[in-house]
Amino acid sequence: MSNPPMRLGPNNLLEFDSRYGVLICRECHYAIQKSALQSHLLRHKIYREERQQLLTAIAQLDLLEPEDVLLPSPDSLPIDSLPILDGFRCTALGCGNLCASSKRMKRHRSEAHGLSEPCDPSFFSRPVKIQTFFRGTKLRYFEVTPLHTQGNSMTALPLTTATTEGIDDDEQDGDLDEPAEQAQDSQMQDVPLSSSSEIPLNLETMTYFHHFTSVTSLTIPGIKRLQDSPQYWQTEVVHYALQRQWMMCGLLAVSACHLASLTDDPDLELVHGQRAISFAGEFLAGLENTYSHGLPVEVRQACTQIRSILRCAQGTALDPAAPSPLHSFMEVIRDFIIPEYDTDENGLFRAACPMMNMMPCDASEALRRSLESLPARMTDAFGRPSNTREPLTIMSAVMALHGCVAITFGCGENDQGPAWVGMISWVSKVPETYRQMVANHHAAALVVLAHWAAGLVGRAENCGWWFLKGSAATIMSMIEERLPPEDYAVRGLIAGLQQAETEWTAVR
Repeated sequence: MSNPPMRLGPNNLLEFDSRYGVLICRECHYAIQKSALQSHLLRHKIYREERQQLLTAIAQLDLLEPEDVLLPSPDSLPIDSLPILDGFRCTALGCGNLCASSKRMKRHRSEAHGLSEPCDPSFFSRPVKIQTFFRGTKLRYFEVTPLHTQGNSMTALPLTTATTEGIDDDEQDGDLDEPAEQAQDSQMQDVPLSSSSEIPLNLETMTYFHHFTSVTSLTIPGIKRLQDSPQYWQTEVVHYALQRQWMMCGLLAVSACHLASLTDDPDLELVHGQRAISFAGEFLAGLENTYSHGLPVEVRQACTQIRSILRCAQGTALDPAAPSPLHSFMEVIRDFIIPEYDTDENGLFRAACPMMNMMPCDASEALRRSLESLPARMTDAFGRPSNTREPLTIMSAVMALHGCVAITFGCGENDQGPAWVGMISWVSKVPETYRQMVANHHAAALVVLAHWAAGLVGRAENCGWWFLKGSAATIMSMIEERLPPEDYAVRGLIAGLQQAETEWTAVR
């Protein structure tokens, strides 16, 4: 009898299965590669000493690389920490290939066995339950035999549309539209939803759609004026989505993410989260396949908003594995701003907040004082600069932050609009040279970014912009990781910001 899996980390986050030499994240429901351990633990907000202790413990385990993992036999029971998916096994003699959808099985049958005529998939495959340890380029399905039929198994799709080499790599996008098919007929890119749609027209899907139109649409920003956001999402965007099934998947994904953020039930949160992954995969694939054919500008703008909301809500906007996640997050926030509607440099922001030039109220007094003294403190910490360009760039970012603090805190402490506009306006006001300094992890640029995150991103979170949840704390932790570890003067510039965040962002 095999040993039970070993659990490690806070709240038993990780599970080591010695039978296969894999370390599974019980929250994300997939195995982690050795090379991704550091970033994955950071994603779950496991920092410094605790993370190092955990990595030391993991180093004692016989953890295998994905290609060395022996897969379970088809008669094996499912791995408890992995989702069970509905799949298909090819019945061709000597094949046994596994696919996550009937569409992919048809493609396999055509490419591997020369069957090009459409036919019922039951003629050449049988339904099975499947799992996979890894995702992305290391995805390999294996068949399992549950003790009883699973009633609500899910097809979990990764948020990627890339095709890579390897076993069953074309499965990574799940049941997505094929680029080759769409390239043959660009007119198919905007097919209205119909009975042939690949979105299952069941009560569950209708529930997500109803939740989007009645609830979620009230909680996400529009692209013109914030006060028009509900009507924009409920009418214009829904109209666009009813003509494009992949775009409808984007709305369903946002709705699923919102429901996941509202529940305290971890099992229900997992269900909504996996539905969001599935819908988002369809949306991103459809968006990529149709973008080259050209989309009407208003549809493209709506899709940009949807993509940004999903990236924030699902954590990919601050992916620790990215070369520069902090710069990437700034770019995602910038995508919320549509230049066509900003008729002058500050028009959008003045319209949203008439009191833009007012000084902050008492709720932001600590932040205002910190910003006022920041240039002098930075001079003491960094010393005399070797050139004038970088200090001028930093000063421009600090001054822009002063104005955005006035927007955020100057229009009423319970108002979502100023909190949102103040946060996003800063990333549009800072110069490109500053954003590049952030991309290069320039210490002075990161110090200013920390003030924006603790003050304005945190404020936006607490004012109800649910898809930003956790972003401020994650940004602060990433900045702390990137500042010189032994330079206490520099690190002191952001000391206390996270503690002060509660005072600055509290909605009274």
